[in-house]
Amino acid sequence: MGTPRPSGHGSGDGPSVPAATVAALQDCAEHGAARLTDTHYAILFDVEVTGDGQVDKARVRESMIGDREIVSCMEDALHGMSLPGVVTPLRSSGTVYGGGGSVSPEGRTPLGHPAAAAAVVAVNLVPIVLVAAGVTIVVAVTVHVAEEAAEAIRRWPKKVEEKCQPPFQECLENPWQPKRNRETYGNYKDCGGCLAECRNKDGIWPEERCPRHWQY
Repeated sequence: MGTPRPSGHGSGDGPSVPAATVAALQDCAEHGAARLTDTHYAILFDVEVTGDGQVDKARVRESMIGDREIVSCMEDALHGMSLPGVVTPLRSSGTVYGGGGSVSPEGRTPLGHPAAAAAVVAVNLVPIVLVAAGVTIVVAVTVHVAEEAAEAIRRWPKKVEEKCQPPFQECLENPWQPKRNRETYGNYKDCGGCLAECRNKDGIWPEERCPRHWQY
């Protein structure tokens, strides 16, 4: 297996593994590095995410590490991590899964057992370089968004707009802040800002900043 070219965690080359997960992977390396006999290793993982960016499957694709304890520890570290930074741009791009988005051949391969949903898009995270006890381990992670999750994301804009538009229109029709809010937010509601916040929060209208008429 060829060693992935590390670009460094958090280098801005693409989505990154969360810092807490990197720390957990580092712990895996530190607890097992003394058992390894070489100085350089690489391991490639495939993970599958749900529509909200949560990893619910993590599997080894290729590995130079023969130590099952280290590999299992790393699988556990990746399982359950949150990757909203992967899903959110796909939601807002308007080119989700077959509409012009980037789809890799690996992304069309079922992950894990045959019952797993077929993934339809794949995103490579920035490789992680772990160093422990004189051993360097490069961890590469490819995120797969499964068909079910993709369909949920396809439905997201319409569903969210249906929730956000009514209070937005009401805000435009009644733009004055109630007296209790004026010291904090000024005399007028920021209807456009409240609409943006509603969209970013999956349809939850910011009632405090832009209260509805029955909340006066």
